Amino acid sequence: MKITGGKYARMNISSVPDKRTRYTPAIVREALFNMVNVEGMDILELFGGSGIVSAEALSRSAESVTIVEISKSSCDTIRKNLSRFEGRIKILNIDFRIALRRLARQKFDLIFADPPFGTGLLIEAFNEIDKHTDILNKDGIIVIESFEKELPPDHGRSIYLINRKTYGDVILNFYEKQVETTDSDQ
Repeated sequence: MKITGGKYARMNISSVPDKRTRYTPAIVREALFNMVNVEGMDILELFGGSGIVSAEALSRSAESVTIVEISKSSCDTIRKNLSRFEGRIKILNIDFRIALRRLARQKFDLIFADPPFGTGLLIEAFNEIDKHTDILNKDGIIVIESFEKELPPDHGRSIYLINRKTYGDVILNFYEKQVETTDSDQ
């Protein structure tokens, strides 16, 4: 795999030795970062795999990346891959549900989640992110990668779908936080 753009464009990224790991295709990564300018952003990546999405973000001048991945071998690969990058990098080798609770005092501009397809984790990830939107900055965005046979809901209690882009069988679902209204806003 190669970085598609930014200052590390064409740099090779190692894959995870586990054959079950599925990677975000280059065309999807490139499209994502053409739609979302991550320069200066603090990014949270859930289900990090090889760390390719965070590597792409760092290549495009993201301020920091926090990667959550439950697999130890994947975390080892992420550490190896990102050792050549500049920027603040945090790798958490824990379950995404625990990570979202532990990160409660941090704020992110972009949350990217790529749960394994066909495992039921997509809906669970959506629901957990929906519960923990306090970690998303006011103008932050959530992107959940899915496939055509398993789509996340259009809205939750705190987030709503603003765009859905399809690339072959991979779909990027873009969400924002719902604006809270007070009595004085009415």
